[in-house]
Amino acid sequence: MEIPARNILLNINVTDRDGLLRFISKQCEIFGYTNSSKGLYDSFIQREKEYSTGLQDGFAIPHAKTNFVKSAQIFYVRLQHPIEWKTYDDKSVTDVFVLMVNESGTGKVHLKMLSNLATALLEDEFKKKIHELNDSEKISEYITNEIGGNI
Repeated sequence: MEIPARNILLNINVTDRDGLLRFISKQCEIFGYTNSSKGLYDSFIQREKEYSTGLQDGFAIPHAKTNFVKSAQIFYVRLQHPIEWKTYDDKSVTDVFVLMVNESGTGKVHLKMLSNLATALLEDEFKKKIHELNDSEKISEYITNEIGGNI
């Protein structure tokens, strides 16, 4: 699965988790990935109510599995400022990988996306490289090679 450069959003200025999820949902509608930014946003919020998708080391992986998604997508968002998010290490979040798949006909795509990304985020080298790169095209290529190629 290729992660397009337009799905790499750098220096995004939001004040909280919900603002970020609203922003991503609207971007998905603009890009044609969803026909309802509200439906997608509600799916992200429902997932967060079930359990927080905040991890550690400043990373979070919000994800949605809903019929509001037209095709599976991965976004990487680097925030201008840390935001509060319930995480394992009680630290704020600065880097967000957003995953979304359509509820019907996805097979194991959702689980494969989560598994590949979670495995990559265990590697310090992956996190270091993500922070070093400042070009959307290069980040897109790196993420596609590290996690997208196996989906």
